Amino acid sequence: MPYAEIKIPAVNPSRVLIVSSEFPPGPGGIGRHAADLSKALADKGCIVDVYSSNDYVGGEALNNYRNELPGQIRLHHFKRVGLLTYPIRILRVLKAVRRSDYGRLVFTGKFPLWIGGVVKTFYGEKGVIEFFVHGSEINPCNKFSRVLTHWSLDKADRIWAVSEFTKSLLPENVRGNKEIHILPNGVHVSDWPFSDSLEPYNDWKGYPKLLTVGSISPRKGQHRVINALPQLKKKYPQIHYHIVGMDTNSEYLRDIIRTLKLGDHVTLHGRFPGKNELAKAYRTIDIFMMLSENQPDGDVEGFGISILEANLYGKPAIGSRGCGIEDAIKPGINGELVDGNNHSEISEAITNILNRKEQYNYGTIEWVSRHNWNVLINDFLKAK
Repeated sequence: MPYAEIKIPAVNPSRVLIVSSEFPPGPGGIGRHAADLSKALADKGCIVDVYSSNDYVGGEALNNYRNELPGQIRLHHFKRVGLLTYPIRILRVLKAVRRSDYGRLVFTGKFPLWIGGVVKTFYGEKGVIEFFVHGSEINPCNKFSRVLTHWSLDKADRIWAVSEFTKSLLPENVRGNKEIHILPNGVHVSDWPFSDSLEPYNDWKGYPKLLTVGSISPRKGQHRVINALPQLKKKYPQIHYHIVGMDTNSEYLRDIIRTLKLGDHVTLHGRFPGKNELAKAYRTIDIFMMLSENQPDGDVEGFGISILEANLYGKPAIGSRGCGIEDAIKPGINGELVDGNNHSEISEAITNILNRKEQYNYGTIEWVSRHNWNVLINDFLKAK
């Protein structure tokens, strides 16, 4: 049959395609967001096809995760095939779109945005083409990547930004001509363990215990917390900073720790594999830290899902102003915002939180209730 004569199925609003640059059990906030969106849609009766890479995980962990997914979520993985990796991914998604009746097609992450632009070009009459933008993918420093990204954004039928900050990063012509919605990150409260048998880590040192969860990188700002410790330990001699996350890029942090002689005040725990381990960490600590720092290459923090996870266990967060963290933290409710390089501000925020633990404990629970995916998904589904 000639290509032009291929019959395109009518769209089905309950069929959703999600193409993501990452997906659990692999690491990354974009993947966690895509997984949360998939589950929320499945809970509402949608059938969801997810296409993503499995670059950082495989074997038993991947099979176990796949087996735990709801039946309405079908996970398809891209493989790397050298120079043909990305052309094959584009063709595979085009084939899926051509043969299916997706009512909504969601693309999230840098390369998936480009795929979305191609899908819109060839199958613009299919379902609604929607992009989720998180921040770092919008304005990459590479000119070729930036041109492709902005071209793709201009193709979208609808754009979802995870924060006001992320929306502000969109090109002016896109902000002026496109339907743009704010849908913040959220958590599936019922997915997290709350058993009384879930004990904190009794061997974790320090008071107060500070924690950051996230891949070690300049954007996540772990170095800012470490740089503040010499001043902070004058007021809190037993203070200890716990870092959980992939430590493949941790050598620069270890250099700072050695230079400042902070080996007794910082522990790098590596990546925790599941929610039970993370839940125990959140129960253990006093304050969550995310002093994210915008990077010259366009790598920025769009929101910070881990803040909500810590809030889920009644733990307030201290985050930096000038990035998407401003949408994740409401000062005096679930934490405090500071200048990430101002050590006096950081110290004052820690003191305020420790002196008003009950107030922040109540505020964090209330804040999480607003960011439960059971609530957020209704706003997504209202946009037809």
